[in-house]
Amino acid sequence: MRKRSKQCRGFTLAEVLIASAILSFVTLGIVQAVTAGQARTLDALKRSRAQALAEVLLEEILAKPYADPEGAATIGPDAGESTRSDFDNIDDYHGYLEMAGTLADHAAVVYPNDYQSLERSVSIVAVTNSVADLGGDHAGLQVTVSVNEPGGRVWTVERFVPEAN
Repeated sequence: MRKRSKQCRGFTLAEVLIASAILSFVTLGIVQAVTAGQARTLDALKRSRAQALAEVLLEEILAKPYADPEGAATIGPDAGESTRSDFDNIDDYHGYLEMAGTLADHAAVVYPNDYQSLERSVSIVAVTNSVADLGGDHAGLQVTVSVNEPGGRVWTVERFVPEAN
């Protein structure tokens, strides 16, 4: 009879298959974790861009006077105010809409392509809100800027602007 050598000469087929299966599951888990992290990062980037677009337009609106210099009392653009550069008070922005591919700042400088898949709109409503810091109920305008993405998600920023007395 021959004696078997105690020296290992390699792995058995079963050991190789088990090691391959374990490596496959570990790799799959890592790939899923990385993919989920990238999806969350992309979502956060979209949210950040949308919020920035909404806040910039809201600040532009709030920089305008509350009352119309021409004395008009209706909400929305007055006669002859057909473009954003013509708006001279807050309520002129009611109904304003920028379609995807046309987003620009107040000076008509077009935003980079990363922003152009979004669209934004403005709604302004006359409301009465209770404002504790102002001592009770006050009439004013509720300004809402919405940013929409093609998939249907909407981001909004709102601000109540009390009527100047």
